[in-house]
Amino acid sequence: MLSADDLMILEFEATAPRGTGAKEDAIRTAFGISPVRYYQRLNIIIDAPEAMKVNPTLVSRLRRRAGKIE
Repeated sequence: MLSADDLMILEFEATAPRGTGAKEDAIRTAFGISPVRYYQRLNIIIDAPEAMKVNPTLVSRLRRRAGKIE
């Protein structure tokens, strides 16, 4: 089961700024964590079957980008 925080991370990832520096700043502002911790958590979230139900297009893209091809 995805937590409210997990859902917020998925929503953020769908709408996040595309520039690396801008995205890193937005991660720190929105979640109060480092970008490294954010991406660690995001990788755990996209492995959850529930994430695919929430936003299949985004999760599929993230899994491909992470080398987690189905």
